[in-house]
Amino acid sequence: MTERAERDVLTSGPLDGVRPLSATDAVRARILLAIELGLLKPGEQLPPHESTARALNVSLMTLRRVFGTLADQGILERRRGRGGGTFVSDPIDPRTWQEDDSVRGFRDRTSTVIQLIDERALIESALAAEAAGTVRDGARARALDEATQALEDAVAAGDWAEFHDADRAFHRAVAAASGLDWALAEHSRIADQLYDYFVPYPIAYLRDSNDEHRRILAAIEEGDALGAARTARAHVLELKRSMFIAERPDGQGR
Repeated sequence: MTERAERDVLTSGPLDGVRPLSATDAVRARILLAIELGLLKPGEQLPPHESTARALNVSLMTLRRVFGTLADQGILERRRGRGGGTFVSDPIDPRTWQEDDSVRGFRDRTSTVIQLIDERALIESALAAEAAGTVRDGARARALDEATQALEDAVAAGDWAEFHDADRAFHRAVAAASGLDWALAEHSRIADQLYDYFVPYPIAYLRDSNDEHRRILAAIEEGDALGAARTARAHVLELKRSMFIAERPDGQGR
């Protein structure tokens, strides 16, 4: 992603009246929200900068700038030498995210995120159903198999950044398997906008998510269009429960 493109991050879609977020604000918000939601635990090591930047769809320079600021504020900790890397600090004052403008700016986009989830659920369920009626063998089937294996490898490695890359590839492979080439651009537009709101998930959650990927693939391979559509739709709509837009356990909205 270029610096110019990064300046435009999270500014598309129905955001009238919502102040634009810079790329640095967006990365900061996503890390802080992951910590607040318990998706990143105190003391947990983050993946290498290169894969984290790729997962968050920002330049390495932007990521290092944000991580440097978070380290200066005591939110992240940088350790050198063997076993070194970037870690979530322990403890962290909750006011860090409660009073952060970038987090507020991200939450201002809740209605946009919900709309993107609904749009993605609609198009992915339709494309999965089409894929079930067309995919048997050939390049599209192989692409699905390769994307599924990449997901398995990322889960085994316990790397949420690599899983994010593999997840994107899997869903694009499902869309491509439909054979509806004219729909791929629209699918990518919706999915890529939603990926801009991605927050890191713990590997246990991603393992469950990958079980859903397997069920989508199985339905497609069995030619079960209805099953593929229903599973793909439920898989995407789960984001309403797991993302930062969800309500707190006590029923109070964030």
